[in-house]
Amino acid sequence: MSPTLAEITKELLNTYGRFPRKNLGQHFLIDPQVLQRIIQAAEIEKEDLIIEIGSGLGVVTSELAKRAYQVIAVEIDKELVSICKSILKDFKNISFVEKDILKVKLDDLALGRRYRLVGNLPYYITSPIIEKIFKAKDKPDCAVLMVQKEVAERMVAKPGGKNYGSFSIFCQYYADVSIDSFVSKSSFLPWPEVGSALVVLKPYEEPKFDVQDEKRFFDLVHKAFQQRRKKLRNSLASFKLENCPIDLSRRPETLSIEEFAVIANV
Repeated sequence: MSPTLAEITKELLNTYGRFPRKNLGQHFLIDPQVLQRIIQAAEIEKEDLIIEIGSGLGVVTSELAKRAYQVIAVEIDKELVSICKSILKDFKNISFVEKDILKVKLDDLALGRRYRLVGNLPYYITSPIIEKIFKAKDKPDCAVLMVQKEVAERMVAKPGGKNYGSFSIFCQYYADVSIDSFVSKSSFLPWPEVGSALVVLKPYEEPKFDVQDEKRFFDLVHKAFQQRRKKLRNSLASFKLENCPIDLSRRPETLSIEEFAVIANV
């Protein structure tokens, strides 16, 4: 009987005398069904370049490499990189970048090539990583990310719900966002404190919304949601909103992105 992914992971950690590092948010995937969901969601083709955020023990890395032309794994933990290089030595299409993903330019890794992004994100830096993806000069065709369940629900939230806010608008402004599936705590070693979700982002190649000034648009959205229980005429009092066609007696969570764009353009 073949060993399970959980048994393999425990054996590797024991062999190399490693423990998951809490300060780096390390939780190793041990559920083969979730692994397959990640691979399917990424829709990898043979000529694809994959940039992976966090190689861990190489479980996802090896499956990506079996299907893609090249995998570039960005891993901040140098000891894990050393372990991965040993485990994955037979793969000739995997390279490692021993850096903090927040200090790496995705454009420099891609070198002008189209690419896909896959990552089990450390929950404490999820938002900065997502912002980095959207602000990259060359955005990925697709990003498949493991994030905290609560964050995923905020990313896809629609107007009118309690999870809808400035982060929802930020994500949906730049990409088509969907939740592929929810993932239980028991799918990881060690268990994280919260449930997770697999999110798929498909950045828009061209701006989808009619926004004349992006900075002003996001300033206005942030200002509105800082006081989300207030009516817009009160929370946005510092903006000049004469002749605004949107009813300013409404609260921010009721407005669509298109309506926020109208206000910003006014």
